[in-house]
Amino acid sequence: MRQRMLTTRECVRALILSPDHTVLLVYLTPAGRPALWIAPGGGIAPGESHHAALQRELVEELGPKGSSLEIGPHIWTREGTYTWSGTSRAEREFFYLVRAAEFVADLSGNPVPGERELMAEFRWWPAHELPSESKLFAPMRLGSLVADLITNGAPATPIDTGF
Repeated sequence: MRQRMLTTRECVRALILSPDHTVLLVYLTPAGRPALWIAPGGGIAPGESHHAALQRELVEELGPKGSSLEIGPHIWTREGTYTWSGTSRAEREFFYLVRAAEFVADLSGNPVPGERELMAEFRWWPAHELPSESKLFAPMRLGSLVADLITNGAPATPIDTGF
């Protein structure tokens, strides 16, 4: 039996950090998978640059405010495999730092079929409330990564977060 090669889906995400050290996360509730908190973002379309993809995703997921956010440096990468709708998938994510004052996310205009239903909630998490490691967050070390970012600033080269 021939083994099927996994195609890697490439994604961009925005780690949105406020001046008060809160982080905007979205609570995803996919059918058949554990729910988790993750930074806004999504897939990169063929031929699309990271910045163009992230800008598009921010508008889709956050509403009009997403278009005015300034995308900062590439801070983290995350790679791994997971199961989605009974199928194994590989994913590579590129996280970019975005600094912004807190605002209310509005995904009511999101044109992507089914995406609004997956996003149960947006929440500004105080950085000190993020656990240093938890399976409820992606990446699992989100709390310790954010604490390091606040203390030391953006890394000179992107950090591999682990899955």
